[in-house]
Amino acid sequence: MEEFDLPKMTKVLIVEDEPAQMELTKKALVEHGAFQLAFGQNGQEAFRRLNEEVPDLILLDLGLPDCDGLDVCRRLKEEERFRWIPVIMLTGRSTVVDKITGLEVGADDYLTKPCDPGELVARIRAVLRRKQALGPVTDYDKAGLKISADRRQVWVNGTALAMTPKEFDLLLMLVSKRGALVTREEIGQVIWGKSAEESARTLDTHLWRLRSKLGELAERIETVGKNGYRFSD
Repeated sequence: MEEFDLPKMTKVLIVEDEPAQMELTKKALVEHGAFQLAFGQNGQEAFRRLNEEVPDLILLDLGLPDCDGLDVCRRLKEEERFRWIPVIMLTGRSTVVDKITGLEVGADDYLTKPCDPGELVARIRAVLRRKQALGPVTDYDKAGLKISADRRQVWVNGTALAMTPKEFDLLLMLVSKRGALVTREEIGQVIWGKSAEESARTLDTHLWRLRSKLGELAERIETVGKNGYRFSD
């Protein structure tokens, strides 16, 4: 498995309105890694900070005083300057529906507060490594399949497809390495930060859904024995 080096100083924007939680998150990052921190207490302040300096990652609370964090995430993914920034949602909401909604609007991960400081830092590093491992942001347009990496959008024969962030990352990884074998181990580590054995059921489910959405183009994702997959033009 290829290793990827993270920036020595990772810029993180923390968007949180509760002072006590803000301090806990700040303390966790200061004690567990090399992070340059910026802070916003609401959605408006978050975008002001973003216009001052673009971070490597955003920690976003859902319960903001001036808007819902989900709306902030949607707006981030709609703006070309910001849509590539990884977002981890931190929230007191713990229902499956809330988690699914957060991921569907473009969040890269989701943690329920209070969260363990070590786990928070591990999730940050996993998200950043995944983004880095997907390689340079490139578009693809060939034989009926079109991918906009910046917009995180996919079209099949001109029809836009609705995809979850993980489905998109899986497709982008396969397409970016087209013609080459992408092992299940590599996919598990890059997309989910887990071994092939740990991510097996999740990978199989996502691959099935991805192929279903691609329809007649699904045959371009070839299963190579038990080792992995190959995308062909």
